Amino acid sequence: MSSAESSRSANGIKSEPGIRNSSLAVRASTTTGSSLNYDEATMENGSTSGSFMVTVGTPSRVGRSDAPPPSERTDECEPEPLLRELRMRPQHVNIGSPAIPEEVFGFQDSFHGIGRKIKAHNDTLGELQALGVSHDVPLPELVLVGDQSAGKSSVMSGLANLDLPRSEGTCTRCPLHIRVSKSNDWSCRVSLSKQYRYDPPDTAIVEDDVTDTNPFFPWRRLPNVQILEFKTVHDKSEIEGLLRWAQVAILNDNHSHQQFIPGSGAIAMNVPIEQAQAETVAKFSPNVVFLEIKGPGMPNLSFYDMPGIFQNPADASDQYLVKVVQNLSKFYICRQSAIIICSMPMNTDAENSCTFGFIRQLDATRRTIGVLTKADLLSDNADRRQWLRIMNGNAHTVGLGYFITSRPHGKDLDELTRWEAGMFDQHTIEWPSEFHVFASRCGVEKLKHFLSERLGEQFAKSLPSIEEKVRGKLGRVLSELRSLPDVPDNVELEVQRSLQKFSDAARNSIKEFMKHFDNDPKEFSECILGMYPRFILKDVSDAPTLVISDDEENDSSEPAAPAPTGAGTPSHKRHRMAPPVTPSKRTRLTPSETPRSGRSSRSVKPEDSDGATNGRPSRSEHGTQPARAGLAAPTSIYASFAKVNRGFRTLRGVRSDIRARSQAGVPNHIPLEVKEDLALEAIAPWDGPMDVFLSQTIAKLHRAFKEALETTFAGLRQRVIFAECEKHVGTFLEGHKRTIKEHMLQVYQDERCKLMTFNSATFTQYETEELHLLEWFRHKMRMEAQGVASKATCNKDFNSMSEQERRTESETRKAEIAKIGVDDFDREIKVIAYVRGYYRLAGLRFVDSIAQCVLCRLIPNLQEQLPLYLNERLGLIGRGQDINAIYARLLEEDPAMAARREVLKKEKAKFEKAMASIGILNNAAAEDSEGGLTHASEHTRDDDTVMGDDDEIEV
Repeated sequence: MSSAESSRSANGIKSEPGIRNSSLAVRASTTTGSSLNYDEATMENGSTSGSFMVTVGTPSRVGRSDAPPPSERTDECEPEPLLRELRMRPQHVNIGSPAIPEEVFGFQDSFHGIGRKIKAHNDTLGELQALGVSHDVPLPELVLVGDQSAGKSSVMSGLANLDLPRSEGTCTRCPLHIRVSKSNDWSCRVSLSKQYRYDPPDTAIVEDDVTDTNPFFPWRRLPNVQILEFKTVHDKSEIEGLLRWAQVAILNDNHSHQQFIPGSGAIAMNVPIEQAQAETVAKFSPNVVFLEIKGPGMPNLSFYDMPGIFQNPADASDQYLVKVVQNLSKFYICRQSAIIICSMPMNTDAENSCTFGFIRQLDATRRTIGVLTKADLLSDNADRRQWLRIMNGNAHTVGLGYFITSRPHGKDLDELTRWEAGMFDQHTIEWPSEFHVFASRCGVEKLKHFLSERLGEQFAKSLPSIEEKVRGKLGRVLSELRSLPDVPDNVELEVQRSLQKFSDAARNSIKEFMKHFDNDPKEFSECILGMYPRFILKDVSDAPTLVISDDEENDSSEPAAPAPTGAGTPSHKRHRMAPPVTPSKRTRLTPSETPRSGRSSRSVKPEDSDGATNGRPSRSEHGTQPARAGLAAPTSIYASFAKVNRGFRTLRGVRSDIRARSQAGVPNHIPLEVKEDLALEAIAPWDGPMDVFLSQTIAKLHRAFKEALETTFAGLRQRVIFAECEKHVGTFLEGHKRTIKEHMLQVYQDERCKLMTFNSATFTQYETEELHLLEWFRHKMRMEAQGVASKATCNKDFNSMSEQERRTESETRKAEIAKIGVDDFDREIKVIAYVRGYYRLAGLRFVDSIAQCVLCRLIPNLQEQLPLYLNERLGLIGRGQDINAIYARLLEEDPAMAARREVLKKEKAKFEKAMASIGILNNAAAEDSEGGLTHASEHTRDDDTVMGDDDEIEV
């Protein structure tokens, strides 16, 4: 073994891959430029050999972070690289302190001042954490985790350099955030960070209540973090009681934290601490107790101490707490910026560590430091191989290696420091010799230096990203604050000016509404005319009467000829009917079918039913014309009225209405009441579309007024006046809606009262058009029922025919009617034409009248009355009132907005302080960089001078 390898073995540090068994390493007395890297393990051990490793023909490691940690396994099966080792002349290094690599925080520096930079970075990090920035921006942090009774409290006390209490239940029932830093005077400031509220159910809590969405049940997350100051003490003897009461305050979320402050809180002064701890509302809390400890000789560290993970609670009803505490540790372990410190006691089997299992499960081993505690309890008969394998990186591997500590109970800090020095360094206390090679990683003091360095380095690397995120947060807070202005100085002027602007904007909105109002009555008209009564014009009597016999000797019978008096009139020249047959022998023909032979058994009689099916006849039964222009299907807001008046009456139904109103002895007379009843019945559903039209109109006006409010009251949206104006505008429109609806209902009732029109010419035109259309369509169906194609109606659309074509069609139809006979429902067709003609006339009149109510009554009233109405409702018009008090009230803040502004102000102060702290750090780094340029150049010149022609270098 070479001297270099012996030195490595003595210090318990693994060699670099390819170096451990290499016989090609040679020494030189000097070094060359920046391509040479310190051996990280040698520097951590405090060695003064100053050895460098250079790989020939392969890329060399650049910077400290690329080197594998002490416990990292390096089992890659690669060819050994060709190496050369250059030995540098001894430098003056303090053996008593751990060495620090030359490249730290991403910039080069000499050994001088590195400690100061680490302190500066850690102090800034601690300040950002104390400000609560970590809740908004991920910050590098140390998280101490472990199972219950894993010696975690002793590690925490050692890291904090303080005799923190280790009694049962202290600092283990909620996360503890500790920040320690150097200062001339000792102090301990305790505050509470509350991000969750305690919300237990009425029933008992069970394990299934703790879920991924509610990992800390029954604690619920708050929208904002609350930082509550607790107490600051300057006497170390007070810290144990202070911490215990702070934890009690965290666990009693339903009480004010001030009641638990030692020396001033009502509960703290009247209830013993032991009783208070036993009677807390909650048994664990995700809220954090923060300790900021300053004093001479303190390290520069900031870390979280988590409650110990356990499996079996004392009370079976608390089984859910097992998952809560596990989730709490997992929550912090999962933070990608966290460096995990995992404590594992050496008096138990390492395989039993639940915490390490979670770290491995969450893929956090690469950023974990293992701490083997209770080394003094390692039994002489214990199998030490597992701990040696762990320290050598062959078992329970973690990315940042392991440290060993020994902190027996019953000793103060000075005694513990001497104890670890005697045990690990001087070996005056019994300690197995197999572990002596790991002396550089034994003791809390060495762990503190390592953690401080790692944390400062991680923060320095993340600083640009952190600064950018903090600046972005500050910008968003300032932007939101600008949208929540403070109360103006002249409240009366502000109120009157805003009201006047709104009145002007409302009038402009109404004018804009009027420009686009044409479309609303058009849609309303299409709906009303689209609801015209649809009569069923096909009747079962349209088919010819047939005589069908089942006499096999007479199977050559022919169908009976159509009756000359029409299909609906019984024939006087019927063929004889065959004897009745049983139902099994009957064959029914639908009215539209024409028999092809005489093999059936009965004559087809006209059906007594009206042909409707459940009151909803099929489309083939509708004898109405195709949709004409102006009768489009209702739009979406009127879609519910699309089927109104479908299947309004059948021909036989109209005939029944006529018979019911006719007088005996007055043949061929159609009573006016029949037409009036049918027309008024068709008009009856108009009130439904009328309500929709009115509601749509009011809704559009309401949206227009609301937009005007939001525009004119932009700076006062969170004030009382905006909410009240919005409420009064809605009330104002609803009041006018009720008024205008009364006018519309009167128009509707007038139409429903009786048939009335003096526009005879238009009515006659509509009636004639409807009659021609109905007769044309009725004739087409009769011809189809006879099985004969009509030359008058074949392949033609009545609506698209010209006047000449209609005259020609009329003549052709007359000729065809002479062959098939006059329609038996001629009277009924005339009644239907009258009803539909009047419906068209009245429908157009109704639409105009309803639209007139909006244009001539509603709109003028809105324009005239809105400004006065608002002033009256706001209390700005009237006697005997304190007008100044009213103006002040109107500009009062919404309580939610006031609370939000206060939160934003605190956020603004927090991020401004964070930016100031980062700025101080950046300025100091810039000054150090400028001062270090000369030093670095001088150092380079010294290195150039060191390398001479006589220096021995072998490859």
